[in-house]
Amino acid sequence: MGSTWRRLAAGVAASLFITALVSPVAAETRALLVGVWKFESPMLKDLAGPEHDLAAMETLVRAEGARDVTVLRNDQVSRTTVETAIHALGLRSKPGDWIVLYYSGHGAEADAAVRGTRDGDRDQFLPLARFDPADPERYIVDKDFYAWLSRYVPGSVKVLMMADACHSGTLNRSADARAFRFTPRLGFRAAQADFTLTARPAPRFAAVLGGSGGTTVDRADLPNLIYLAAARDEQLAWEFPMPVEGAPPRGLLTYNVEQGLTTRGPDGRSLAADLDGNGSVEVGELAQYVATQVRSFTADRQEPQAFIPPGGEGLKLFARVEAAAPPETAPLPAIFAADPAAQPMLAAAGAPWRVAARAEAADFVYDRTAGVLLRRSGDRVAQDVATTAQLRGVLEKWDTIDRLRPLLDETRVRLTLGPGAFGTRYVPGAQVDASVTAAAAAGSTTGASLYLTVFNLASDGTVQALYPSGQEGDGRIEPGARLPLIENRVTPPYGTDHVVALLTPQAPVALRAVLRAVEGQRASGRLVAPLKQAVVAAGAAGGLSVAELYTGR
Repeated sequence: MGSTWRRLAAGVAASLFITALVSPVAAETRALLVGVWKFESPMLKDLAGPEHDLAAMETLVRAEGARDVTVLRNDQVSRTTVETAIHALGLRSKPGDWIVLYYSGHGAEADAAVRGTRDGDRDQFLPLARFDPADPERYIVDKDFYAWLSRYVPGSVKVLMMADACHSGTLNRSADARAFRFTPRLGFRAAQADFTLTARPAPRFAAVLGGSGGTTVDRADLPNLIYLAAARDEQLAWEFPMPVEGAPPRGLLTYNVEQGLTTRGPDGRSLAADLDGNGSVEVGELAQYVATQVRSFTADRQEPQAFIPPGGEGLKLFARVEAAAPPETAPLPAIFAADPAAQPMLAAAGAPWRVAARAEAADFVYDRTAGVLLRRSGDRVAQDVATTAQLRGVLEKWDTIDRLRPLLDETRVRLTLGPGAFGTRYVPGAQVDASVTAAAAAGSTTGASLYLTVFNLASDGTVQALYPSGQEGDGRIEPGARLPLIENRVTPPYGTDHVVALLTPQAPVALRAVLRAVEGQRASGRLVAPLKQAVVAAGAAGGLSVAELYTGR
């Protein structure tokens, strides 16, 4: 995403509901929720997710006590209606209030009218229904939002923004179209974006008392705005069917914000985004939770970035929605036979999968002739799969990863792979390095050691212990350490490996015993229970990070 739209309107505010630093009785939460999914334009593809995103966000803000809620859908959305709604919210707001601005739909970019500023040479904008670059009512540019917010919203009112949209991105590994299920919320790219937007009208209303009314070309970030960018600059924002059987497509950013504020975490008591388990969710916690979950959902294709004013990370969130328990068991994965040779194997009685009639409805696509298993992300997750036992091992490994996802917490530990760029597919024989950065928990005893445990789940589910080995003793490390752990070469089996790093304040004896017992076996599922026990016992002092490694010819 480009600089200003990234900073101003391509992300979620770190919370929809923040305990204001004034009397909670006086403060109110107000909301403007906007969604466009029917574009009625040959230039733009209709989307499926924004309709469901918008409904979910309205339910969430109203459940949290917001009564002043404006919702605009499809052809109700224009420059005038959005500007008018923001102006009206500014007039109704009092010091200490919060305004939630939310948009779900396409994002795009065009040449900037003024170049050479800190905003860059491209304008990021939202194309609306019946988009026409010659009609300013049919799109909203990042600079419009800046002008409206600075002019119409007093500085004493906090603004929380979420735009589940994006406009640019690259990938450095291929995706197989037979299994790629993500839909980019991207309006225009490359030659399609070679147009200039027409001149836009100036703000139509007088500045609200206390608003800065900023209109300069080079603009400082608004100090009363908190947000989390939907993705890094070079990435797309996606919508995708959620991991619940029969669930509709959703924007990944919106879905994970909702999950973080309405479902229970690993301890079964606190909210999923309450990473330290202290009974409240802070801005920084929700930002970390959403970034980790979206990255995991998209196979590292999308990673939200937080942009929070200095000192804002500790602002407390609250959620009055009763936290829901996650389902005890997930539905069996759906597999589609890409060729007739795969059908007899997939039809085996008692298999831990169900057969999909269409590739579009499948979690995995199996081409037995080529021996390749593809995941819905479009990635070739396993090669040379020829037997039922091999297929079971691959699917058990992915079930393990899905069950570990709610446990992820990268606040204290982050595992990274190299030397290739984010998401690189490594060819046979290539060198792969892994490193772990560990951080001490807030308030922990100075000099207190931590224990690091790292293992790999190969593409076929084979468990490989990595750290500690004989040279590292019990795996004790110092807080703040950045450790190079693996310098190895890519060998079979090829596909998608998952490297797992666990940080704990005490040695995870039970987990390490299981690791020793299943070393070299396709037994990834046996690690879930001891991992969960270790994560819950570690609390805020520990963490869990998983990195995907793509290998193959």
